[in-house]
Amino acid sequence: MRLLVTGSSIRGLPVVTIHGGEDVAEVRDLIYNPEAGHVAGLTLNKRGFLAGRLREVLPAANIHAIGSHAVMVEDEGSLTARDAAPAEVGAPPSGRDVTGNEVLTDQGKSLGKVKDVVVLVGSAGEVVGYEIETASGGTGYIPLPSQLAVSGSALVVPDPTQDFVESDLVGLGAAVDEFRSRLGMT
Repeated sequence: MRLLVTGSSIRGLPVVTIHGGEDVAEVRDLIYNPEAGHVAGLTLNKRGFLAGRLREVLPAANIHAIGSHAVMVEDEGSLTARDAAPAEVGAPPSGRDVTGNEVLTDQGKSLGKVKDVVVLVGSAGEVVGYEIETASGGTGYIPLPSQLAVSGSALVVPDPTQDFVESDLVGLGAAVDEFRSRLGMT
């Protein structure tokens, strides 16, 4: 079974080194690449009494693992100056926030609006789905497909996605593998 967390639950987590257990930063926000379907990196805050935004960022390539209680890195050197980081992390393009975007099937059916991304725990930022607000006002979860299109206002997904809307993260974890198998993504 897959353990999943929402992107918003990662905000505020400590960034801890696996060699020494030092608490070196706090997650400020995720930098999400919707076209690639993964977390590109993290922006960071300082820890402690004088907390504020850090100039360094954490590219996904430097993340050892994202857990439900901390983000793990090799050492403090994993934090990277913005100008030395990959462009998608150091100076990400604007307009990539999918929150609030309509999720439409390629047949034109609305599945709801994106509330958050869903990240696989233990990975370096693999996004496996979206948390959505359904048309009825409830919360649903859909597996991340190979999107057909991402615009500033909508995500277009394959029609079979509607068969995999789940009501909780546990259900989504089970649906991801079946969904990927059905679409030939495994």
